[in-house]
Amino acid sequence: MKLFLTSSADKTLPLLKGLVPNVGTEVLFVANASDPYDREHWWVELDRQVFKKLGFNIHEVDVRNITPQVFERMLRESDVLHVCGGSVYYIMALLREQKLDESIIQAIRDDIVVYSGTSAGSVIVSNNLRPVSYDSEEAEQVAKVPGHNGLGIIDFTILPHANNPDFGKEWTKAVTQLPADNTALFFLHDNQALWVEDGGMRLLSI
Repeated sequence: MKLFLTSSADKTLPLLKGLVPNVGTEVLFVANASDPYDREHWWVELDRQVFKKLGFNIHEVDVRNITPQVFERMLRESDVLHVCGGSVYYIMALLREQKLDESIIQAIRDDIVVYSGTSAGSVIVSNNLRPVSYDSEEAEQVAKVPGHNGLGIIDFTILPHANNPDFGKEWTKAVTQLPADNTALFFLHDNQALWVEDGGMRLLSI
């Protein structure tokens, strides 16, 4: 099991090849977390460009229009599964609705792919998404995941962009609700990446 969890992959992705020197070049690229936003998806383009700059081949997939069977085949043909940023609750609900969540969990646990995430893409591997529900931009999407359950690969909740003042109010609320949420929080800065491999993890900075 290998996960490369970031707030901003465009800043930290160069660290990945040092962690997995023999990682292949085929990236299954999921940008659907940005679907709810009308504005230009500049953060997706940043992820796309850094992968290309590092010599990866990107295979983009719109998970709104794919069967579990085809998605599983694409996972097996890939070296890295990358999920971009956007709405945590939207992308988690979409993966469940399309019945793709179990394929992702299995591919990670069986070391079929290295999982890479930016922001929302990092958060969804958490067990409990509730701390992220205090982000005002998630308000319209929260009801789509009634139990606040993520993929459950890690047993703590990633809170990205911890050094970005725009998230100060939301993450302060998450901390005040710790007694009710009963989950550990891991705050991740934009220049940091959390590397999770089997039973251990390392915090890296660039």
